Amino acid sequence: MLSEECTPVIDAARPGRIRLGAETFDRLAAGGGDPAVIAELQAGQYSRRMVLLRAFLEAAGPGPAWSALERAERAAPGEVSAILMHPQVGSWLAYTLRRPADAGFGQLHAVAIVASAAAGLPYRAEVPLRDGRVMLPRLGMAMFDGCAPSAVAEIATEDGRIWLRHAGVRIDVPPPGVDGPGWWALRAVTVGDDVRLTVWLDDLDPMRDLADPVPPARLSDPAVARWTGLLAGAWDILVERHRPLAEALAAGVSSLVPLPVGEGWGTRSASSGDAFGAIMCSLPPDPVTLAVSLAHEFMHIKLGGLMHLVVLTEGSGRPGLYAPWRDDPRPAGGLLQGIYAFFGIAAFWRMQRHTADLPGKLADFEYAYARAQTREALGVARRDGGLTEAGRRFTDRLAAEMDTWQADRLDPEAVALAALVADGHRAGWRIRHGHPAAVDVAALAAAWQAGSAEPVAVAPSEVWPDETMRHWSSARLGLARRRLTAPDRYAAVRGESWGSGLSDADLALFAGDPVAARKGFAEQVHDDPASADAWTGLGLAMARAGMPGGAVLLARPEVVAALHAGLGGRPDPAGLAAWTESAIPHQF
Repeated sequence: MLSEECTPVIDAARPGRIRLGAETFDRLAAGGGDPAVIAELQAGQYSRRMVLLRAFLEAAGPGPAWSALERAERAAPGEVSAILMHPQVGSWLAYTLRRPADAGFGQLHAVAIVASAAAGLPYRAEVPLRDGRVMLPRLGMAMFDGCAPSAVAEIATEDGRIWLRHAGVRIDVPPPGVDGPGWWALRAVTVGDDVRLTVWLDDLDPMRDLADPVPPARLSDPAVARWTGLLAGAWDILVERHRPLAEALAAGVSSLVPLPVGEGWGTRSASSGDAFGAIMCSLPPDPVTLAVSLAHEFMHIKLGGLMHLVVLTEGSGRPGLYAPWRDDPRPAGGLLQGIYAFFGIAAFWRMQRHTADLPGKLADFEYAYARAQTREALGVARRDGGLTEAGRRFTDRLAAEMDTWQADRLDPEAVALAALVADGHRAGWRIRHGHPAAVDVAALAAAWQAGSAEPVAVAPSEVWPDETMRHWSSARLGLARRRLTAPDRYAAVRGESWGSGLSDADLALFAGDPVAARKGFAEQVHDDPASADAWTGLGLAMARAGMPGGAVLLARPEVVAALHAGLGGRPDPAGLAAWTESAIPHQF
């Protein structure tokens, strides 16, 4: 719920529940939030951790670990709070409560040991070993060889020092940041001068990923140096050109998790609502890419914290909504998360385009593209996103902020290519996930065969979730970027792995020759009527050439493709699209 106050307060009607101040809500809804606002979100997160711990206690029952935590909190409340607010502690709590059979309850002893050591209090217990390993939050990982799946280790803290023992092998935990026999330290990286960022470079914690526990992936010293250099460069960009964002990010982000690069991806990044303050990212090619990834994921972190305090969407949670940055249908909450994140990306490029770090037109393209994506998704959310009253207030405030950007002057070619990619993605999503009713397709087929000029009523297509989460849109996006950044190497993209699926028609389309592109895509549809890229490329080319049929192929390509299949694949695809456009006027 919302109050008119500017600081989080306890709701007297529901003790322990935090209400977010209305001014704070509006500042977040406009995309902002200074360190004071981040502190309010952190207060909400601490309250949530306490709720999770309470649920943990009810599930596991009281015990020595719980008593040790209480003693440590009384002796050193600030230190214990920092331990409990460590992002991966949040992930562990949420995961264990969702999967109690996974034996994650024993990790509470590891948390209690770290808290007791920070408070200078003694504690002794046994901790479960996962593949011979146990993670001590904010410290590092102990590793024993040759352990059975159900093995445990004795663990104790004396005078602030921690040791572990298993099968006669003892591991003494060194000072923070120092490796030792059987021990990998969790490393911290600090960058910046007047505005400083300190993060754990977490390559160890089993709960550092989005879902199930993962093994450690220890970075080599050169890899750590590479990450540190990239982070320093990204931080310089953020402090010099996006200072308010940098100040808030420094207050709210405490963990950077290196991710492996997945096949078919560029730089990957992610964050989790359970791990407030943690950003996951694959190794970026340059500081600018890392800077925009940090900006992107920090928006997710802020909105995740807000959504733990305020309900913004309601409904079934079924993934059926169009998100311009995703190749699969999204639920309402996921769509809103993406809107906020891509607002942040657009805001980043809006400022970054005034620098000389990138080829002149590329920053304009990135800004125009992210701005268009966010605008379109706001429309989807307002129409179909199941927004609560607070959700409508949130999206209204975000849209109002974006209204102030509309007069920005951008390179015309960059804007045109951004629109081309956006239109192609929307059409590609519809033809893959939209399923028109069979009765409507049959009615259209009958009208075509009868030569009727009467309008045919066609219902909205049903959207089916995509369990496989296919990725299909990156090639044309990459083609647009290549056109702007290296036109001399434009034709070479088909020889590169990411562009191998592109056709001569694609190259003609993005080079500004829609007539040649239309011919090429029509031939592709004739050869392979099931090709989604051929149909959407045809729609893009026809629309850019001002030909009838282009509009319906972009707005309802699934209808035209289904009709073409229902007619045995015989009609000329461009002619059929033009006829369909006249047969279902005002329905797309």
